[in-house]
Amino acid sequence: MNNTLLIFLPSVIVVVFTLILIYLFMNQENRRRHQEIRVKESSEMFKLRMQAYERLTLLLERLNPESLILREQRHDLSALQFQTHLLKIIRTEFDHNLTMQIYVTIPTWEKVKAAKEGLVRLINTTANNIDKKAPALELGRFLIENTGRDLNLYFNDAIASIRKEMNDLYGK
Repeated sequence: MNNTLLIFLPSVIVVVFTLILIYLFMNQENRRRHQEIRVKESSEMFKLRMQAYERLTLLLERLNPESLILREQRHDLSALQFQTHLLKIIRTEFDHNLTMQIYVTIPTWEKVKAAKEGLVRLINTTANNIDKKAPALELGRFLIENTGRDLNLYFNDAIASIRKEMNDLYGK
């Protein structure tokens, strides 16, 4: 019995030691794979966030009152029709970029929304102060003249917030 034990015991020790090494190797390999996945996800998230920053900046530039009015000016529309057209464009542009809010902080998204809402208020307030049948050119002119410092601040503040967030996040 002792001879069998002396022969059998080293084999058991080798098998146990081998199993422990296999377990440790597999555990280490799983950690390495998880790390690779995290790095890949982080890289993809970086790309998505950068695209969101770009798209939101483009949105704000496109909705900037002067840019929007000059780009969308229609000579064949009345002031009321032009007001409706501008509000539709704003809603479409904003809705198209709505999902970008998941990639930016809440304060930055609130600034983007505030810029859009300020623009909608400006359009509605200005349109209410002129004749609905006036040519669209008149509404466009009044909108550009009445843009004012406050609305420009909304747009500039939102863009500055996007830039700051991007720079803070990626150390630029």
